[in-house]
Amino acid sequence: MLNKLAIVTTFLVATASSVLAMPILTVYENDANSNAMELKVWKGYGLTINLMSTGDTIKQVWIGDPSRFAFTSNGGLCPSSGGDSECAGGKATVIFLRQIDPINFPVTSSSNGSTQITVLTNEKQYQFKIVPATGNPTYTSLVIKSDSDRPIANSRPRTPQPLTVQKPQSAPSDFRSPSPPPQTIKVPPPQPVAVLRPNPGATLNGAIQRNDANALAFGLAEAGRKGQVKLRYYHLKPR
Repeated sequence: MLNKLAIVTTFLVATASSVLAMPILTVYENDANSNAMELKVWKGYGLTINLMSTGDTIKQVWIGDPSRFAFTSNGGLCPSSGGDSECAGGKATVIFLRQIDPINFPVTSSSNGSTQITVLTNEKQYQFKIVPATGNPTYTSLVIKSDSDRPIANSRPRTPQPLTVQKPQSAPSDFRSPSPPPQTIKVPPPQPVAVLRPNPGATLNGAIQRNDANALAFGLAEAGRKGQVKLRYYHLKPR
């Protein structure tokens, strides 16, 4: 028993959460009057038309083809035969539309079951096209708000600030680019240079001949010492 109660409680909570999560369609008074709005009434869900935010009270509601739709309200409506729009009974602010099984009325129905609903208030008249729908609803409530609640658009557009781009500073005409740092060149120390100076008498023909004769004599003496040649010595007598 406790398990069944817990299951039922869980189901009710889930159902309530899904109902609260149903999307709402919101429009403003002038938009609802000027635009021919098409409203869908999903089977098994219905649709509420809420005028609480406008401060108006609903006096009368007319449906063009009542063979597919029915409605209720949260307050009394004025009798359709009365001409007094300020009747004491007109205190409704919300009406609820739902689909019903088609009733054979002597009226001409549209091919898709759509029709028109007219809502009269103490201030305005609203007309909507209602269409039967099946499946999961995209909205289940239409909320009509007062035009005074419409957000005021900023009529004065914000002037965009000019974009400031900082240009790179150019060098002045007399600006000299920095010269490269001085380079140090190492000069090797001077090396001593051997200068061969000729013998003062080497350029003389006599000296050169004497040197050649000495060299010849030395060579002959060396060859004779080694036995390569035989030397004969002659003694010359002076004249």
